[in-house]
Amino acid sequence: MQIPLIQYCQQLQSTLSSHDACFIQAADSLFFMHEGLQQARAPIYDVPSAIEVLLTGSYERLPKCIEDVGIHGTLTEDQQKPALRKLDTLVRSKLLEVSLPKEISEVKVFDGTALLRVEGEFKVLVTLGYRGHLSMWRILHMELLVGERSGPVKLEEMRRHALGDDLERRMAAAENPFMILYSVLHELCIALVMDTVLRQVQALRQGRWKDAIRFELISDGSSSSTQQIQDGEADSSGLRTPGLKIVYWLDLDKNSTVSDSGMCPFIKIEPGPDLQIKCVHSTFVIDPVNGREAEFSLDQSCIDVEKLLLRAIFCNRYTRLLEIQKELVKNVQIFRVAGDVVLQFLVDEPDVDHKKVGSLVL
Repeated sequence: MQIPLIQYCQQLQSTLSSHDACFIQAADSLFFMHEGLQQARAPIYDVPSAIEVLLTGSYERLPKCIEDVGIHGTLTEDQQKPALRKLDTLVRSKLLEVSLPKEISEVKVFDGTALLRVEGEFKVLVTLGYRGHLSMWRILHMELLVGERSGPVKLEEMRRHALGDDLERRMAAAENPFMILYSVLHELCIALVMDTVLRQVQALRQGRWKDAIRFELISDGSSSSTQQIQDGEADSSGLRTPGLKIVYWLDLDKNSTVSDSGMCPFIKIEPGPDLQIKCVHSTFVIDPVNGREAEFSLDQSCIDVEKLLLRAIFCNRYTRLLEIQKELVKNVQIFRVAGDVVLQFLVDEPDVDHKKVGSLVL
């Protein structure tokens, strides 16, 4: 009685095994079909680019991913002019959005760049496009104007590039990028000026001036040391940008102390509170050219400490002679006669080829 039931169960098991084999075969077929579809599918055509090529004959709108790694071609002459005009407009508008330091004496925009110049210190050529961002400034060229008779100070190429990269990063993160640019380069120029002044004074001490002058490093308006600084041994450690005090008309022997020369005139060259180089004479002296109080300054483009020192001595000598003349005029026992000695002096006037001749009667 149970034989038909057993046979029926065997038929069911055989059918289920057959279905299982079919499912496995179907799954395998679907898997391989899916892999085949990846290779057999139709390409995605770039219809907009194809239309651009057909209509204009060129293709300029490369995808960003290709543009970043591709070779950037040079614009043609017809493409450069409108591109530079647009860049000029962008540069001018960006310059109007920021406040420029008042010390910048010249701003010139041309060919998509801006030339910024601080007289006697530096000039920088900048444009927009730092790391591809048209809102950030990029430094194209940087040149220092601080120098002496031999020419301006030259920065090594590696040092100039490192300074430019640092300035670009700091300008990109600053609200007022040109204040950062000016403050960094101005401080560098002041340090270079004082370093050149110190080197020239040391050369004068080792040259023909020898013991006729002394110098001291000063900081914050006071002498950093009362001890004489030996030639070539000036130590500015601990001083950010020290000034210099040059004492002249020393009528003392080599063994005298510095304190003995306290009555000798001197001229101070130091950065002021606004970090501008100031030249101040110890006493009131008159300028023979205009008869007013002499004002001393340092031409940072052509630093010449000896010329400045000679002018201070010349004005001091003229002032002393005037004082002697006043004292002699007060003496009623002294009269002018035909045999009086006439003291003549030559005055070098700036920007004039000839020399002015003056005279004092003693």
